[in-house]
Amino acid sequence: MELDRALELAVLSSGGQLVTPGESCSIHLEYKNVPELPWNSMEVWVIRKRGYGTLVCNYSTSRSDSPNSPAEAPGMHFANSYGSQTMHDNLDFLMRNQRQFTPHPGRSIHGLVQIDPRSAEERIDAANWRRAISAGAVHGIGV
Repeated sequence: MELDRALELAVLSSGGQLVTPGESCSIHLEYKNVPELPWNSMEVWVIRKRGYGTLVCNYSTSRSDSPNSPAEAPGMHFANSYGSQTMHDNLDFLMRNQRQFTPHPGRSIHGLVQIDPRSAEERIDAANWRRAISAGAVHGIGV
């Protein structure tokens, strides 16, 4: 399965915990896509009217060594009153198993997955994906 599709399904399957159904917004998931290297961080944003973004969470597998950034333990950190165990579990699964997903060839170093409101069928696909990863059926996921 393509990495961007897996990221999209990970967010969609927990979307009801991030935005109110029917709310006019999109969700952006940003990550660094360095060829031949595993990605070690991502951010999820809710983008509302006029492009204003609110950070939902960030996920990092390593500490920042920068003296200007706060010392933060690796893992997922929610912001701005957001929280979702489903989102945590989904993104943790993807970070731990990222080599099982195919990155999109030819993309820039800055990966971006934009998730807009989806149809009922897309939400069902995301729920099926979530059940498959929960059951440990990673290899047969062909959504």
